[in-house]
Amino acid sequence: MTSTQNERAAVLAHLHSPFVSAPTRRVLLERLDARYERQFFTEAEFAQLRSLAVRLLPHDPAEIDLTGTVDHRLHTGVTDGWRYDDTLPDGEAYRALIAALPHDFGSRPEAEQDGAIHALQRAQAHAFEDLLAELTEAFMAHPLTQYRFGYAGFADVPGWPAVTPNTLEPREANAGPGSAAPVTGWEASHAAR
Repeated sequence: MTSTQNERAAVLAHLHSPFVSAPTRRVLLERLDARYERQFFTEAEFAQLRSLAVRLLPHDPAEIDLTGTVDHRLHTGVTDGWRYDDTLPDGEAYRALIAALPHDFGSRPEAEQDGAIHALQRAQAHAFEDLLAELTEAFMAHPLTQYRFGYAGFADVPGWPAVTPNTLEPREANAGPGSAAPVTGWEASHAAR
């Protein structure tokens, strides 16, 4: 088995445990297997958005389909109903962001990609913020990401009786690689030094 297959197997085992409620299990299984056909963006726009998403949140699009998730939401017209008053509707705003990227963005060196991203942030700050927030939300809501961070908060059927610092519930100990070694406040504050 590959690393990803092992991770997926661990996620599935956790999702099928008695600690996860049926509605939560259903939603997370849908997210785990979500693959969307491109329907909103053109093929070129979709490719550009995928390159941007991978640069902003490094991931394998074959595992976590962030671009497809955004495309699907825009195609279905689902929205939270909120945006900055100076920002176009999401689809138009995202298309404007994509159009502002160099046509060969995905094949450029990382430093040049970062420069193009910083230019987007300056020129279209609110639209960029909205896209980054949407991509981040989809990324962090994905079961593989949660596993890799060691997050098991969705496994809440029995509640959380051990609420002391650096104490894991037994079901958290195998939640993923990030769960094995809790980070203390000191370690977190000094890690970047």
